[in-house]
Amino acid sequence: MKRKALPTFVVLITLIGLAAGADSARAQARRKITLEASVPFEFVVGNRSFPAGRYVFEMATGLPKTTERSGVLVVRNHERSLYAAVATDVTADARVRSAHKLEFVRSGGRVLLAKVWRQGNAAGLSLRTGPGATDSQEWEQSQVLTLDAMEVNETM
Repeated sequence: MKRKALPTFVVLITLIGLAAGADSARAQARRKITLEASVPFEFVVGNRSFPAGRYVFEMATGLPKTTERSGVLVVRNHERSLYAAVATDVTADARVRSAHKLEFVRSGGRVLLAKVWRQGNAAGLSLRTGPGATDSQEWEQSQVLTLDAMEVNETM
């Protein structure tokens, strides 16, 4: 009896291991992506203003794919005293980014975070900054500012 149960037990353990490995691979693929950058100017995310300083930009829903429509971006300072979480759109570009980038739009007297790109990816997170976010006359005279960011593995 023991000899017949052993092969069944081995197969069962193998199947459980394979299932756990597949779940782990899916979870790893959707891990949050965390970028860090020093922003030398005051900027706005959603309805919150952030002073110049060092910030963490977290793609909380993982690396965006071109087939996805939305994501979540979390922006915070290192002390975690300033924080914003916003729903975003996923935007796609024909070219793959060669570096981590943050794009801001200066319109009138305000600078709005517009897009977050991860190196090696053609999809990024896009925040709503169009004419609905500012006066449409100011929007026509807007300027795009781009900053480099670096990816970090957080242990906080």
